[in-house]
Amino acid sequence: MSVVYLLNIIVSCFYLSRIKDRTWNFLIKVSPVILLWVLIVGSQYLVGADYLPYLYYFNNSNDPVRYEPLFVFFTRLLAGIGIKGQGPFYFFAALNAIVFFIATMRLKIKHMAMFYFLFVVVSTFFNNQMNGLRQCIACVLVYWGFVEFYKRKFLGVILIFIAIGFHYSAVVCLFFVPIVKLSSIFTRRPKILLFATLVFSLMSFSNENLNNILLQYVPDYLKEEAKYEAMYLDNENLSKGTDYLFKLSKLILLPVYWFSLKLLKNKDELSNEEIVYFRFGLLSFCLRNLFLINDLIARFSYYFWIPSIFPIYFIIRYYWRRKNYSPFVLLLLYCSIPYWIKITLAMAEYKYDSVFLH
Repeated sequence: MSVVYLLNIIVSCFYLSRIKDRTWNFLIKVSPVILLWVLIVGSQYLVGADYLPYLYYFNNSNDPVRYEPLFVFFTRLLAGIGIKGQGPFYFFAALNAIVFFIATMRLKIKHMAMFYFLFVVVSTFFNNQMNGLRQCIACVLVYWGFVEFYKRKFLGVILIFIAIGFHYSAVVCLFFVPIVKLSSIFTRRPKILLFATLVFSLMSFSNENLNNILLQYVPDYLKEEAKYEAMYLDNENLSKGTDYLFKLSKLILLPVYWFSLKLLKNKDELSNEEIVYFRFGLLSFCLRNLFLINDLIARFSYYFWIPSIFPIYFIIRYYWRRKNYSPFVLLLLYCSIPYWIKITLAMAEYKYDSVFLH
């Protein structure tokens, strides 16, 4: 059933390639893609390790749990109007899809099909939302928040606080309010940054002593009320911080980022606003990998999944605009290699099954 993911890419990208409008009417025009997204994600059955715990909670939302307040609020609100069991999966999938398209529209992305393709195969968000449900809701809200940091900082901060209501780990994203300055400072020597990312990403700092040290800096209310250890070491992200195969599936894209640096020298290709997005995307790729050096902080890498596709999008767009189709196709194929392998092997959230088949 992993062919469902392939069909999603083909159908959605073809449809999005026909959409040109970037006003609020855009959300109405992309509704078929949103509906397909909701149908696939909402109809999941036993996809990933956390399906059954969430299904149980959606049927027993009054049970005392460690879940964050906004997630609890919406789940109980849905239960109050009779939406239980599988229903909340559809609701949260719709929330993710709508927020994603709003944020992307705010970026003024002109080649939506290209961006959506990279969103699915590079960010891996689409598949992971069927496993790490709460944090993926927070991730897409943070993505919108990052976009607003460039435009309306106050709205961006509000979005981050809403994200914290779905997953406490989103609090780290408040450090990125001065996003323009941070991106400029840390990407001033982009090749050195990428090389450092390669070196440190291949290291592992996950051990009990270091984790205990890190836990000392966590507020008591998080450790006691939110059960911090369980929140960060549960089966949504188990041991990925030390899984070299998992790291390599991300680092395989490093040559593409290195290659994309040519755009920073081409003043005609990127607008001033796009240069800022490019630099933050580059920083996001590095942070996405560096946070994986330790299990306890690996969850923070989630928030940089979507922004990390910016530089890849810009370099692929560069060849598309120039009708230089050979490197365009090669880059698309190369960037999607890890994804095709995952859906072929059909493991965890890459192995799809639907409630309609049971």
